[in-house]
Amino acid sequence: MARKDAGTLALVLTGGGARAAYQVGFLRWMARHFPEMHFPILTGVSAGAINAAYLASYDGAQAEAVEHLSELWRGLTVDKVFRIDAPSLLSHVARWGIRLVSGGSPIAPSVRGMVDTAPLAETLTAGFGLFPGVDEFPGVARNLETHQLSALGIVTSNYNTGKSITWIQGHHLAGWQRPERRSRKSRLRLDHVMASAALPFFFPAVNLEGDWHGDGGIRLTAPCAPAIHLGATRILALSTRYHASTNEADERMLQGYPPPLQISGQLLNAIFLDDLSRDAQNLNRVNMLLRDVPHERRRGLRPIQLLVARPSRDLGKMVAAFEPKLPKVFRYLVRSLGSRETSSPDVLSLLTFDTEYLGTLIDLGEADAAMHAEEIEALRAAKAI
Repeated sequence: MARKDAGTLALVLTGGGARAAYQVGFLRWMARHFPEMHFPILTGVSAGAINAAYLASYDGAQAEAVEHLSELWRGLTVDKVFRIDAPSLLSHVARWGIRLVSGGSPIAPSVRGMVDTAPLAETLTAGFGLFPGVDEFPGVARNLETHQLSALGIVTSNYNTGKSITWIQGHHLAGWQRPERRSRKSRLRLDHVMASAALPFFFPAVNLEGDWHGDGGIRLTAPCAPAIHLGATRILALSTRYHASTNEADERMLQGYPPPLQISGQLLNAIFLDDLSRDAQNLNRVNMLLRDVPHERRRGLRPIQLLVARPSRDLGKMVAAFEPKLPKVFRYLVRSLGSRETSSPDVLSLLTFDTEYLGTLIDLGEADAAMHAEEIEALRAAKAI
């Protein structure tokens, strides 16, 4: 039997590496206080794709799935995400160095990321309950069949074409194509999640249907668009990006010339600068216009209720306290890049898969969700405009 809220309520999960643990905490609070609140439409970008795929494939209630997802995140360590042994890390660094001085020589070694993410694939295979060598999510098809799920969308960036691709699975879905983004129907697999979560420069790209794909946050300029295309009228979007106040934005994070880690952190923040605030502004304008337009003249447009939630604290500043706990070789490398020369090492907030740090993010997510209780209730109870 189809659920009463099927096809209307969507959960949009944006990216941010280790920061995605924050989303799990937010959802964990919701699962305990709004256990009947169910998201038939799920979309995920970057590390948010891990969370979206897990919820979509879980055999059971989403509230129960969140608890198991929380256990998965709380158990993550760096060595379960990428190889941190000295030979592996140093060989990848050496490959980059040789490549840079090779002058384009055909005998130069290929470079596919700074680290080997085979441990992450193994961790997710076990966490999702997949059989080795079989990376398709059988739970997605099952939940679609039982109408627990309407659609799942995983966003990647196609490095060959420069387009943003949303890989979708669901029943009777109408695809879409725009100049810079398009959908593609597929039976979603672990490879789609690994591609979406492939942090640029750090994690290797993944080959999907003949093209190389990486982090979905790179080319996604309208994070809510996939959910709207999939039929959503109510959206909860969980960002991992802190919005600084005017005074905070003027604070100096370092003295002297910026180290490589600070520059790369600014670059990645620009890449992952989700446009949820712009989405919210645009949707509000459309909603205001549509209120005065009869249903028969809306030409397929529909009002969208959007709730955007963000961390109440700067995750870049929070992670600095956990830097000494990183594995020795990895800690040595990030310090060489300047992790101790800035008060907000944003790159580390993406790569610090430390149980205590991840637990802190989950706790922060729960606390922030409690502050949004009234807005969550309004979204849950909302009816079509």
